[in-house]
Order: sequence, then C-alpha cells, then structure tokens
Amino acid sequence: MTKMDFRTPCFVLDENEFINNISNFKEVLNKYFKYYNVGYSFKTNSLPRLLRIAHENGCFAEVVSDDEYLLAEKMGFKNNEIIFNGPVKSKDVFLRAVHSGSLVNIDSKREIEWLCADNYSGTIGIRVNFDLEFKLPGQTSTGNLGGRFGFCYETGCLHEAIMKLKMHGIKVSRLHMHVSNASKSVEIYECLAEMACEIMEKENIPVNCIDFGGGFFGGGDKGERYERYISKIQAKLKQFGKENIEIIVEPGASVVATAFSYCTTVVDTKKTNYGQFVITDGSRLHVDPFLVKSNYMVSFPIHEGHSIKQTICGYTCMEKDRIMDIDAPALNVGDGVTYSIVGSYTMCFNSLFISYLPRVYSKLGNAKYILVRDAWSVDEFLQKCRWDI
Repeated sequence: MTKMDFRTPCFVLDENEFINNISNFKEVLNKYFKYYNVGYSFKTNSLPRLLRIAHENGCFAEVVSDDEYLLAEKMGFKNNEIIFNGPVKSKDVFLRAVHSGSLVNIDSKREIEWLCADNYSGTIGIRVNFDLEFKLPGQTSTGNLGGRFGFCYETGCLHEAIMKLKMHGIKVSRLHMHVSNASKSVEIYECLAEMACEIMEKENIPVNCIDFGGGFFGGGDKGERYERYISKIQAKLKQFGKENIEIIVEPGASVVATAFSYCTTVVDTKKTNYGQFVITDGSRLHVDPFLVKSNYMVSFPIHEGHSIKQTICGYTCMEKDRIMDIDAPALNVGDGVTYSIVGSYTMCFNSLFISYLPRVYSKLGNAKYILVRDAWSVDEFLQKCRWDI
C-alpha cells in the first residue's frame, strides 16, 4: 500500500518517529539517572497499535481510569508495569492493582480508607498538590483557580494523609508530582524536584521514587528538549543529595505528537461574497477537538497561478468547522491536504458528530503502510445499543 492508496480522511502513524522519540527520551534518562521508568500516557492517544509499540519499546503504561487499567492488561502490560493514577478509581480495580504490584498513586481520601479497611501494610504512592502558581506565576494551566488533584501541602491535607497511612503501617514510597502546566518550562520541573525533596525531609518518609508526570515539550529533535528537562531535574535533586533516587516520567504529547499526521482530500471549492472556501472530507473536530487552535503544520499541492486567500473547511454542518486560512494558488478538487504533528489529544477526543471515527494507517519503515483501525460504520455505532425495545 502506498500513500496514494489512502482512503481519506485518515490519521497516519509514523512508527519509526514514535519509537525514536521513546528511545531518545530513555537515552537522556540513562545519561543522568541510574534508576528510571518511562510511563506512556494512555489518555494522550490510546490507539491499540500505539500502545503495543510503547510496550515493546520498554514503556510502562500510565493510566487514569479503570477502563485504561483493563486496557493496559489487554495490551500485554504486566501489572507491575502499570502506573495507576487518577481521582476516581473504583474500589475493586484499585485494590486489585495494589495487591498485584502496580505502581498506584492515591489521589483521594476514600483510597486511604480502602487501604486501611483492607489491612494493607505495603507501600503506596501519593499525589502531591501544592501552590505552584504562587511559586511560578502564570506558568500553570489553572492559574488562580488552583489545581484539584492530589493532597494539598499548604493546608496540611498531605501531612494528614501521610500520618494516617503511617498509623496503619503503610509506607509512602513514591511522590507523584505531576501538575498541569501551561508554560512547559524547565523551571516547572526544577520546582517539582525541590518541592519533593522538601516534603521528604519535612515528613520523614522513605521515598525511593519521584514521579514527575508529563507535560514535557519534545519529539522530533533527537532528544534535545528532553535533555533540558532531565539535566535540570538531576541538578536540582543533586543539591539535596537525591541524585540517585529513581524517577518516573509520564510523557504523552512529547513522544506521540510528532508521530501522527492527518490526511484529507478536497471535495469542493466555492466562491462567495466573503471569500474562497475549500471543502475537504476531513474535519476540524479531528485535529482540534476543543476548537482552539490557530495554526497547523500543513502541506498541500502548489499550483501555478497567483495566490489567493482560501479558507480550508471540514465536512460537518457547523460553520465553525473552518480549519485554517491559507494564501496560495487555488486548490482543486482531488488535492490532498495533510496536517502534521497531530498525535496528541486528538484521536482520543474524536467526535461521533455526523460521521464516525476515521481510518488510521500505520507507516512501517519507509514505504509500507497498513490499516490499523478501520473507519467506524453504522454497525460499530450501533454496537451495545438497543432500539427495538
């Protein structure tokens, strides 16, 4: 199968790009740390083919729901290769994960109650909530609203949680420091490292692992941006004598974004009083599910003629389904329009509005392409539904 055989709209996974990003991240980690693990973030893109490749290349699974935990098991991850985060784990799956050796990071009071009632006496991880916005104004995604995940350091909730665990013979061996950050700056991760060390000292807990979560920039640059983060994390931990501690990173976008493109075809063009519209068989909902993007990495044929302003649109009946404006010679019916770096938080938010999930192809090596997810038809949409009651 060649690229010309694609049935658009479709996503295309470049397997080598994804593998190289993982390999580059691990090489950087290996340069600075003796003990580390990479947990691939399922929520960022959970295409089964992608998950299998992540596992084959030494990644753990980072999951935040019962469904994702069970998916990780289906994809061949051993229980001790699963990092289980999130605030709404069910009791049954939570306890099964704890007792099977998964790296569970608690995020709610009820999880502590479950552990105590179960007479659990092993180790556990705990998610930390602290006022990063105060320390680095403007760099968090929540701003003055504050983050809602984990146990708050400033209010004493973290201390209370740790003390209750200690009283029941449960040791906190891992701090989960992930924050939703807007800047993706190196400063963020230096601050996380410093706060983790401060908590370890103040709470006197036997932490042997710090989980820094995700939120990194990177991909497609042979690890240069990964190294900026990891080198600074190591330097900060070294200041506190913790450079030999195990660390976990949970990359999603930084390893998968550059590995996907989205291919569409022009099906119509029309001129109105307001400009030239180019209608494609793709949709903005596929590459911008939150309708917030303002630019894309895009490629299309360049024809002879003078450039004109054109608005590339999708197939839906929403006027907002306008993907981008371009200044170029007029596109024609049958032309391909391809968007790059679209692997992050796109496919997992794909809409069932008007048309169902598109095809996904995987690129093997330099030329071979295979279909790894067929387009959803009416049959897939109707599965598990009842309409004949």
